[in-house]
Amino acid sequence: MLVAFLGYALQVTLKHLLKRSGSEYSPTEALKRLREIRSVDIVLPTVEGREIWLRRITKLDDEQQKILYQLQLQWPELLEPTQILKCSENSAIA
Repeated sequence: MLVAFLGYALQVTLKHLLKRSGSEYSPTEALKRLREIRSVDIVLPTVEGREIWLRRITKLDDEQQKILYQLQLQWPELLEPTQILKCSENSAIA
């Protein structure tokens, strides 16, 4: 019940934020467009055997930028990579 209420509260809040900014998008349309944003991890191996992880997001199209502007949200150009724990290939080391 709590999760359903929180979802409803977030949708109503998004509806009011869009309406206040004069947006022509409904909450459903805005979320549908923003859902297309993806993040990718770029893994670059080094000569020392280490890996450099870079997290990037896809380039926003005009509609997505417009929605974020109307919601007064700034999108970061660079995202911090999450800590990735890898299993050792050698179980004796792990």
